[in-house]
Order: sequence, then structure tokens, then C-alpha cells
Amino acid sequence: MPNLIVPTIVRSFHNIFTNIWVGGMLAMVISVLPSIRKEIKDPNTQGRLMDKILILQSRWVYLGIIILSVTGILMARLSGQGIGLFNFSNTYATILSIKHLLVILMTLIAVIRSIVFRKAASSMNKNKKKVSMALLMTNTVLGLAVLVLSSINTIL
Repeated sequence: MPNLIVPTIVRSFHNIFTNIWVGGMLAMVISVLPSIRKEIKDPNTQGRLMDKILILQSRWVYLGIIILSVTGILMARLSGQGIGLFNFSNTYATILSIKHLLVILMTLIAVIRSIVFRKAASSMNKNKKKVSMALLMTNTVLGLAVLVLSSINTIL
């Protein structure tokens, strides 16, 4: 019987940090931000709270990106398939490669959003607020697409 402890730990960390990242964005979009807008009437207070949440969540996302990279490499090695990072030789490899491209795009958006738009919510610049929200929505949709692609590859 193969040793299941290491692969289970690696996959668990991969799943946990995927949930922190994608689940965090989804929770922000469908629960946290609407609640802040509804319950806190003062736009300045809303903005300061949203900025603080972004800063705290960004730390988890950065940690998650590192852990997802490490666990992803470990999962590839443990699978023994050795298909490479961008391989389009079969359906599984193609879906995995598309998933990797989406995750790279998500990472770029996350970094840009947390650096360039760090204080966007409390800014008086309405355009900056709109762009920051559009980036969050885009990353949330990309994250959900990554989850769907992962689900497809699980059943292949």
C-alpha cells in the first residue's frame, strides 16, 4: 500500500489555501462588501474598513500564493505524471495548463490590486475605487474558473 500521509498533507494544504484565496474573494463580493455598504452609512468609515480588510487579506493571499506554488510542484512530483508546467499534449495537461495561466493572471491582479489600489476604498478617487472593485470581481470569476477546471481534471 502506498504512503498516503505526504500526498494527503500536500493536497490538504493546497486545498486549504485555495479556499482562503478564492473563498476570501467570494465572501468579500457576496457578503462582506454588501454588508459594509448597508450597515455603515459613512463612506469614509466604509473605505477605511475595506482598506484594512484588503491589507489583512492580502497577507493571506501572498502566503497562499507561496504555499500553492510549493504544494502544486509537490503534487506534480508525487503524481509521477511529469507533464510539465505548460503542456497541451492531452486533455488533462491542457486543462491544467489553462488553470496555471489563470492562476498566474490571478496572482498578477492580486499583486497589482494590493499595491496600486491598497487604499482605493478610502480614496476620494472614484475611478480608483471602480477599478479596484472590477479587479476584485475579475479575480473572483477567474478563481471560480480555476475551481471548475480543477473539478474537471479530478474526474478525467
